[in-house]
Amino acid sequence: MLRFKQWLGVASTVFCVASAQAETSVWQLTNGEQHLYIAGTVHLLPPEQFPLPDEFATAYQAAAVLAFETDIRELETAEGMQLLMQHARYQDGRSLNNVLSAATYQQLAQFAKSQGVDLAPLNSFKPDFVMLTLMQVALQKAGMAGEGVDSHFLQRAIADAKPLLFLETVEQQLSMLLNISDTNENVFVQQNLEQLSELEAQLTEIISAWRAGNIASLSKLAMAFTDTPQGQQFYDILLVQRNKSWLPQIEKMLATPEVELVLVGALHLAGENNLLQLLQQKGYKLTQL
Repeated sequence: MLRFKQWLGVASTVFCVASAQAETSVWQLTNGEQHLYIAGTVHLLPPEQFPLPDEFATAYQAAAVLAFETDIRELETAEGMQLLMQHARYQDGRSLNNVLSAATYQQLAQFAKSQGVDLAPLNSFKPDFVMLTLMQVALQKAGMAGEGVDSHFLQRAIADAKPLLFLETVEQQLSMLLNISDTNENVFVQQNLEQLSELEAQLTEIISAWRAGNIASLSKLAMAFTDTPQGQQFYDILLVQRNKSWLPQIEKMLATPEVELVLVGALHLAGENNLLQLLQQKGYKLTQL
């Protein structure tokens, strides 16, 4: 069984405003005398990517409070296991082999076998969970499933006794991530199988663009999902809807005297309706560090 924190990292990694010279994926958000920091992250980062760019340390040292997408610690508990199973498994008698077409199921089974994964024990699980499981296996084989930026700063914040905030509950995140394929299961699996063949190269490109703060490249990667109506739907669920739900929470943080560091997946800061773009439209000033 996957470590839940790593599994959630895969989910959030693989599924704007740009300065003239990009530097890092850290921005200062300002409203009058109040400010906070927003940093794009990669949830699974190969060990050789540490240490992080200095701007991350600058923002961390300046911040009194850290805000993350969700509290990944909950995924290591018995309650987290139960919650994951509730959302990952079909609860109505359906199964993977009768939700997918015969051709798609066979294609999926062949890929799983190539990765050393027996699909049969996963037959009661939704395609969303199965694809994330296969992505995790592929990343582990490629040596790219190391500690993420979020986990790194969560551990530092705990050690330094900095207060923590979370933009969504674990249940909210699981409910979203494990129902993206609903009514479009065959397209979801087929598109993800295509991406799995290029997963290592894609993640390498994402990491390179993230480290350089290259929003143009990140936007291109993010928008690559939207070349079909179903892909646009997946993009809206995974990124846009969450960006919009996080916006008022970040505005509330900006109104407090404390300085916060908000850490979200890098693709939330790129593409159409990204978080930085939405904040700029509200009249806030953004400065890339």
